[in-house]
Amino acid sequence: KAASPTQPTPAPSSSLPPTPPQGSDDAPPPIVEPRIEKRTSKTAARDALAGACAGAVAKTVVAPIERVKLLMQLQFSIDKKSTKTVDAQNAATGLPKTNATSPVADGRRLGAFEVAKKVYERQGLVAFWRGNTPNVIRQGGTAAMNFLLMDWYKTAIRPILVWSLSLPSDRDPQARRKRRAIISSFLSGGLAGGTVTTVLYPVEFIRTRLAMDVGRGTADVPRLYPGGMRDVCSSIWKVDGWRGLYQGYGIALAGVVLYRALHLGGYDAVKTEILHRRGHNIGISGAQQGNPNDSKHNTAAGLTMGERFLAAQIVSLTAGTACYPIDSVRRRLMMQAGLPIEQRLYKNSLDCFRRVWATEGLHGFYLGIGPNLVRSIGA
Repeated sequence: KAASPTQPTPAPSSSLPPTPPQGSDDAPPPIVEPRIEKRTSKTAARDALAGACAGAVAKTVVAPIERVKLLMQLQFSIDKKSTKTVDAQNAATGLPKTNATSPVADGRRLGAFEVAKKVYERQGLVAFWRGNTPNVIRQGGTAAMNFLLMDWYKTAIRPILVWSLSLPSDRDPQARRKRRAIISSFLSGGLAGGTVTTVLYPVEFIRTRLAMDVGRGTADVPRLYPGGMRDVCSSIWKVDGWRGLYQGYGIALAGVVLYRALHLGGYDAVKTEILHRRGHNIGISGAQQGNPNDSKHNTAAGLTMGERFLAAQIVSLTAGTACYPIDSVRRRLMMQAGLPIEQRLYKNSLDCFRRVWATEGLHGFYLGIGPNLVRSIGA
């Protein structure tokens, strides 16, 4: 009998504290969100630096694959107008005339191994890293800005999504919060990608033009841009001004917003869906709600390393494949910057889509997709 009074007494006291959070559906979000913002403000700079360094190293490692991909993607542009493009740009900028040959033979589509073999035979081993410097700069800036801007845009969007939860609805509150978390991820990812593209687009432009410089660097076949980034900027600036460095920016902006929304937002959405199916309570920001001191309520702790890697690869491959035609069009527009208007193949992005579809079909939009998928896994 002494045990029976003592057993019920501790039981209610130990079960009372967890009861209020479980019973109230609207109480957790305002309590947990400030804790997440505080944690983010302390680790954002470290995450941005780590992402920039990791991205720079990864881009350097896969640079040969990426250059082969670019040569395959734009091989018909080089083949059809290589001599005209080089001669016209050299005449306008005062650079020496070049007899650089295209990595395409007789208009025939070359595979990745054939392109790599021709690059090695005609330009040497170091040529596989041609244009890697601006690529590292762009990747480092992209990784750092994405880490910072994703969190900033999530914070900016959150009040609107919180207000939308106050609207009358017969749906389950938890299902509504999960949907708002997915919307927040996609919107913040797209806005971050658009901002990064606007700032770093000239660097991406320079990287593409350097990678497509197929000169050998010898007296008979000199480089189109022997001075590297400086020559690209000066040659384009003399003909088109600063607008030349933003050739293809319109379609690129639409493509990058879509890609970042699918890539960054899709990754958060996949994590949110996995955690939701495991029964975790997900807040509007996409983070788990619960006891701040419990490690199992941490998003990183909610998924294993293998699950995070698999989710990232699935999202990356899907987003890259879906947006690849847009990437092909904007790079073709990049290649005609610096040319007189009458010598340009495409009037705008829509005209480029139409011409490629009419002359090359669907395959023309996916030239180099194989190396691109391999590169996306490596980087």
